[in-house]
Amino acid sequence: MSQFDFIQVNEFQPNLEGWNQIGAIKEYLFSNNNKDLLLINENGYQVKISFLSETAIRVRFKPVVNPDYSGNESYAVVNRNLGNVSVNYIELPDNGGTLHITTGQLDIFVGLAPYGISVQKDGKVITEDTYSKNIVFSNEAVANLKKAPTTESYFGFGEKAGEILDKKENTMTFFNYDNFSYLDGGVVPDDNTGGPLNPSSPLYNSMPYCLAIGKGENAIKYAYGVYLDNVSQTYFNMGANDYSDMDGKYYFGALYGELDYYIMIGSTKDGSQNEASSVISQYSKLTGASAMPPMYALGYQQGCYGYFDREKLEGIAKAYRDANIPIDGLHIDVDFQDNYRTFTNSEVKFPNVGDMFENLHNEGFKCSTNITGIITANPYDETGKQPGDEGYKGYPTRDNLVDLNVNSAMESNYLPNTVPPLTDSSEGDISPYPQAFIWNTRYDEGKNPKIFMAQESYGSDTYYQGKPYNPYVKNYPSPGHPQGQNNLGTYGYYMDLGIESVKEYWGAQYKYLLSKGLDMIWQDMTCPALVANSDNDTAVKSLPLDLEMYDKVTNQYQPNAKIHNSFSLNLVTATYEGLTKLKKDEATVGSYNYKKRNFIISRGGFAGVHRYAGIWTGDSASSWDFLKINIPEVLNIGLSGLPISGCDIGGFAGGSGSVSENGTHKVTQYELFTRWMTAGAFLPWYRNHYDGYNKSFQEPFYYGEPVPTNCRKYINMRYQLLQVFYDYMFESTQNGLPICRALFINEPNDINVFNYADQQFFLGKDVLVAPVTDENWNKDVYLPNKNNWFVFDVNGAALPQPTQGGKAYSWYVPLDLVPVYIREGAILPIRELTQFVDAEKANYLNFFIYPTSKEVNNVTTYQLYQDDKVSTNFEEEEAYRITEVKATKTQTGRNLTFNRAHNNYTPLESYFFVSFLGVQSNQAVITINGKQLKESTKEKVEKATKNAFYYDEENQKIVTKIIDNVSTITIDIDYTFEFNMESVLLNNAELV
Repeated sequence: MSQFDFIQVNEFQPNLEGWNQIGAIKEYLFSNNNKDLLLINENGYQVKISFLSETAIRVRFKPVVNPDYSGNESYAVVNRNLGNVSVNYIELPDNGGTLHITTGQLDIFVGLAPYGISVQKDGKVITEDTYSKNIVFSNEAVANLKKAPTTESYFGFGEKAGEILDKKENTMTFFNYDNFSYLDGGVVPDDNTGGPLNPSSPLYNSMPYCLAIGKGENAIKYAYGVYLDNVSQTYFNMGANDYSDMDGKYYFGALYGELDYYIMIGSTKDGSQNEASSVISQYSKLTGASAMPPMYALGYQQGCYGYFDREKLEGIAKAYRDANIPIDGLHIDVDFQDNYRTFTNSEVKFPNVGDMFENLHNEGFKCSTNITGIITANPYDETGKQPGDEGYKGYPTRDNLVDLNVNSAMESNYLPNTVPPLTDSSEGDISPYPQAFIWNTRYDEGKNPKIFMAQESYGSDTYYQGKPYNPYVKNYPSPGHPQGQNNLGTYGYYMDLGIESVKEYWGAQYKYLLSKGLDMIWQDMTCPALVANSDNDTAVKSLPLDLEMYDKVTNQYQPNAKIHNSFSLNLVTATYEGLTKLKKDEATVGSYNYKKRNFIISRGGFAGVHRYAGIWTGDSASSWDFLKINIPEVLNIGLSGLPISGCDIGGFAGGSGSVSENGTHKVTQYELFTRWMTAGAFLPWYRNHYDGYNKSFQEPFYYGEPVPTNCRKYINMRYQLLQVFYDYMFESTQNGLPICRALFINEPNDINVFNYADQQFFLGKDVLVAPVTDENWNKDVYLPNKNNWFVFDVNGAALPQPTQGGKAYSWYVPLDLVPVYIREGAILPIRELTQFVDAEKANYLNFFIYPTSKEVNNVTTYQLYQDDKVSTNFEEEEAYRITEVKATKTQTGRNLTFNRAHNNYTPLESYFFVSFLGVQSNQAVITINGKQLKESTKEKVEKATKNAFYYDEENQKIVTKIIDNVSTITIDIDYTFEFNMESVLLNNAELV
């Protein structure tokens, strides 16, 4: 029996009696120009505080006497140089002494009798420990208690369930876990209830990070972030009294390892928009920049567990094109593999796979396939042959390391008795460690190493209309079932990916798939997700918690329990680095994937995974509850530094929102599906994905009308707004701000936005989206104050009168509508509608310029990012263009400038359009770079080779065509009649 176990949230309560405390400090020492402070109590326990910038500090505590703090390895943190700082201190003679430390922006008070920290800015407390009992420890567990004012709210925490964005008064644990449909009751206390509305349940991804917001009467007063850098099971209790008295305080802590946490205080002195965005940017700098994806990754995607052969996959692709529904991505599950051999394709189900990918590429599709962390131990290939048989399909990933056949494997789980040596076909030692440790290993009573045998379940095939859904069941032979069986899955091995050379080996295995033209990687089962077998008796779906794995932080082997959350990050890192290396290989020059950008969509990870991948939020179910949590879950992930995330649109699994279809299989109910598809069109990762073994279909064109029409409308809008997604994705790589933003990130001076933050959000800074996420067709939509707002029409039709901000409006929202507003004065680039992202074809931009009621000289800005959409040239050669667009209101109109701030890329488009919306007269004077233009007609402007404009009387706008051949373009437009900006209510919305 393992000495390690998953510990419920009610079993980790550091606020209760029995935990040890730091108490009084006997001695303190400053070093490194006062940037490091070591505090020592009378028993030899030590706390180390480091000052990383004027607004960021690090606190470390190891629950051992005379600890070693020389190590600085981290899975998530890549940069602790967060800015210049000059530290000064004095000791205050009060009650045994207090250290007053100044950094330029912060005043930090460190109590000595007893220990404690208070961080203040501008004379106000931002965050501070609870008095006396703050850092506590018990055996190997560590925690910190801090004060929680009633005016503070808490966001972030990565992937957490719940329909409320603010996690105040919630208890959470971080333990990467395969929580299918979020319903596993074994990982919440008995008096608790799992499910999508409960943030207490552990999910697939762990980000022990909190963004705290201090609210005043009318605006955000302050913001700070806390990041706990620990990969064991960790906890945050944000003032929840569910198991003990937590009034006025919160805590965070870990079962094992070091209490190593960072506090980042929001400040606008670094040029940040506001305190909250400053915290996010500091956290991004600490944990690294996000990877810039290819543009197609922001397009619409379709996946299914059950696209089981080439005919079915290509049929889906054709049906999408025939239905005129834009789409870029097709995602093929483990059905793609040769008898569940990772890194392979089935020649029976997907023959001539290179030709298949090429044909799909010609139709605009980019493909991923599911890569789990397991290497199957099944000796049989899909034809029933094993090593040594004539015609056996080799499996180099395994065969080069393990001499395996039916005679050397147990029938039930194909487990060799001992760790075999590397075969002669491999290139020597895979690591400087014993060769056995390429796999995760266990020891028998005689201390002999044995490969740990994992088992993954892929569910079961079901009978549909009297026959198996998947006709290829016979192609999954195993020693126990040589004829195949309906229970799908495999036994196999997991590599010890903590070892760098093993990670390199793993990454190299993608060479075959890349050579065939695979575009993306779908990284699944990252928890990892295992079921019990004869070699794994753990109660949770994981590698055994006592399994020894290599840990780079301590530079030694550790039980899985102590580094559990590192596995998924190691896996994604190994994949990303392997793909990068392969795509740069000179041998691949001229091949399809040469110097192409990576894109990985991962089911899990840890803080820092944004450097390599986006995530989807695991196995959702078809229910209104899962739709309700979609927006707050994605927004909190974005606030935690990861800009690309999304759920399985429509639900992967069946649920309460499923309805019967043909008696046995089910489909997602049409209203729920439509609301999900139309809401998801505005979120970063937009993939419809389902379990085809238990659902009949989930593609929009298989539904009856008006479902396809309603879905097509918003997928079209997604593609026309794709430049906006791309621009804010690039911005995220620079400052960490998410693509889709919680209302308070853009509106820190309107306290009312917190009342609507759960189901409204911004795309970038000026597009406000308020989808319906329940069965009520009436929705209150709040518009932030100090601005007027326009209902969005992506086609640039005549503007209605603007709607006044600072108020909520009640909308009646039929299924073909999502309320979307644009801020007055906004600059919004709109792309031509295409059926997919084509990196080799021009796709012209039209900049919508919205009128404003603001004062003369009011300025609005937009940053346009352009590159080739798919290659790594933007990074390696800085081959991109950044254009700063600025609109200034003048006495009689607008001045608009386009200035190339970085100009090392020439777009395919030689011109662009600018549409000045809301112009109610054609009596306008337009000057471009000092040259006045004559009004023309629409037809002539579209054919013009020089700058030109026309007035669109029907849509009340002036449209200019701008030849993009100079680095700075200035447009002056003078109206003789301005748009009437007097705010009125809309006909289809009523004031609440």
